[in-house]
Amino acid sequence: MKNTDALNRTIWIADNLPFLRSLDTESVDLVVIDPPFGKKQTFTGNLKPPLTDAELEHEYELLTEWGVQNEEDAYDVGIEFPDQTGTTAKFADIWDFRFQVTQADWDWLEHVCPAARALIDATRLTHSDSTAGYITFMTLRMLEIHRILKPTGSVYLHCDHEANAYLRQMMDAVFGEKQFRNEIVWKRFNFHADARRFGHVSDTILYYAKSAQYMFNPQRAPFSKEYVDSKFRHRDKDGRRFRLSDLNPPGGRGPIYEFHGVTKPWRYTKENMLELERQGRIYTGSKIAQLKRFLDELDGQAVHNIWTDVPPINPRAKERTGYPTQKPQALAKRMIAASSNPGDLVVDCFAGCAYVPVAAELLGRRWIACDMSPRAWTVVRRQFEKHPDLGIVTEGIDIGAVQEQLVTEENIARIRVRGPNELPVRTTIEEVQRRMPRKKDLVFRVKALETSQQMWDAFVAEWGSECWYCGTPMTKDRRVLQ
Repeated sequence: MKNTDALNRTIWIADNLPFLRSLDTESVDLVVIDPPFGKKQTFTGNLKPPLTDAELEHEYELLTEWGVQNEEDAYDVGIEFPDQTGTTAKFADIWDFRFQVTQADWDWLEHVCPAARALIDATRLTHSDSTAGYITFMTLRMLEIHRILKPTGSVYLHCDHEANAYLRQMMDAVFGEKQFRNEIVWKRFNFHADARRFGHVSDTILYYAKSAQYMFNPQRAPFSKEYVDSKFRHRDKDGRRFRLSDLNPPGGRGPIYEFHGVTKPWRYTKENMLELERQGRIYTGSKIAQLKRFLDELDGQAVHNIWTDVPPINPRAKERTGYPTQKPQALAKRMIAASSNPGDLVVDCFAGCAYVPVAAELLGRRWIACDMSPRAWTVVRRQFEKHPDLGIVTEGIDIGAVQEQLVTEENIARIRVRGPNELPVRTTIEEVQRRMPRKKDLVFRVKALETSQQMWDAFVAEWGSECWYCGTPMTKDRRVLQ
């Protein structure tokens, strides 16, 4: 039994590195994270609405319980100290290699993943110490994510143009380039003017699997109005929209017979064609009969790696929290639906706006979350309160406020919060074992030999001038050696 089995619906307010290190090896089905992007700025959002006095008091009670009285105490345990007005939600996306990477971290990376350490060295040369510090931060956590994922598991990493090139190489180093599945482009903005370059209107989501045994559920999205109008131009007598598809057999090989005045190879046997015609699925308004494909019988359009159908959070959205970088729950739902099944365990260790936990709950998955800000707990509570139909309560809420059918303590689905000194206890002893083999010595191209004499001398020096079959010297007749 893994220690994660009993942790469903729990959020930790803690540094996510020790949190990840406290989870059992190969115990998680899916990780979906929206970490800082390496933007070198502090993001501050206005909570809508501001915290009530009761919510502020609850935050401070938790901090006191965890031994945190001020910013210094918070720093010592690896969490943020929230503002005392209750009006803002903020996080610092500022990095400095000197202050965020220890000698122990550096030496450990050389031991477990030298490819990632070489990348970080290269990042210092090609970009900056700041971005190198950010990539180090992400590498340490991604190595633990690789460890906790089951062989069938996957991870989705949200990023943007600031560091996606470096994160992609880091993921190759940690997971192996063969486990790369997709670089997903999510169109986040409709308009972002920039006078001196093309506007940045998209984010990137890097999708990697733990192994070749990963699970995946193909996703489909509703057809766009433009697609429907252009492809499904026909209607039958009942008003059902359909498009036409030819009846040519694959490879041109099929039963040959006459159908509606045309003799040719057809996709189906004549008996099947007559049955399709009886069902009203054959269109004969053209020179050659065609198959009707009805719109209402299709599941939708296959989802590819460019997502333009998931709109961002608008200012009036019910799920809006005030976090400036909040992602929509529909985005998390697509990733969770694609790479997990009901009952699977989803982890989000950057859970500030709670979009992954709520999406996981709505899809019937188990979930565990972590964030370094106590304000994330308030946001999680508020987000679940927007879904009373789930019948879920959070710690600090009176049981009497729950729906009437939830009348006993045992059958209440409860969300719990735990602090930095209440991390799970590992039951597995496996540590990160991700050392990549070093590359072989480089062999460079040499200048080509130019004359026939040079080529002959090189040949004789390498292979000798005697016949390998009979041993006869052949130095005077080079043709025999060709």
